Amino acid sequence: MKLSWQQIIGATQNHLTSFEPDSKHRFLIHPDIKQDLAGLLDAAQIAGQPIALISSFRSFDRQLTLWNQKWLGNLKVYALDGQLIDISELSDEDKFHRISLWSALPGFSRHHWGTDIDIFSAKAIEQGHKVELVTQEFESGGVCESLNQWFDENLQNYGFFRPYQSYQQGIAAEPWHISHHLTAESIREAFPMDECQSHLAQSSIKSGAFIIQNCQSYFDRYFNNICHSNLNRTE
Repeated sequence: MKLSWQQIIGATQNHLTSFEPDSKHRFLIHPDIKQDLAGLLDAAQIAGQPIALISSFRSFDRQLTLWNQKWLGNLKVYALDGQLIDISELSDEDKFHRISLWSALPGFSRHHWGTDIDIFSAKAIEQGHKVELVTQEFESGGVCESLNQWFDENLQNYGFFRPYQSYQQGIAAEPWHISHHLTAESIREAFPMDECQSHLAQSSIKSGAFIIQNCQSYFDRYFNNICHSNLNRTE
């Protein structure tokens, strides 16, 4: 399924289909990942590692709001070590890189595609844990430690990988972020940079001239800088 540039940058969601893992939750996903996602959830359930989906599709406008609120200092911005940062005195360049650690530039988010999902341990949630989506939850002693280990051994068997499994001088490690390899890679390789920049330039993004000048830098350091070491599945 080939996507239009509007679909790739999250300007529309008419390429997506509904996925309901249970009677209480509904998510929008790319139709090509539906079968593999269902298989992953079933296998995890059988293995005693039930998965809760936290988020899937995010629109351009939603990502724009999140980015702008962080740029203005109205939402929290964190350093790589998880410490809170006061960005009020930072230069545009420093703010750009601090925010990019944890938040995608609008139009460049993998969550626009419907191929990428944030997940968590359903057991931990049922036991009252408040989801934070921090690396400590997936490390030794964390509430998602066993799920994380199960993913290391099984995730690729269902066509998924973790593009931000480790920090590579771009986006911070996000062990909760899974992506459907075959579908997402075909979209990434066809990314419409010119159309994305044009759409971004016409948006209400803060410090727009600076942002547009740094789109290529973002593309190289953050968008294209993903982990490939755990792609063991033969497609």
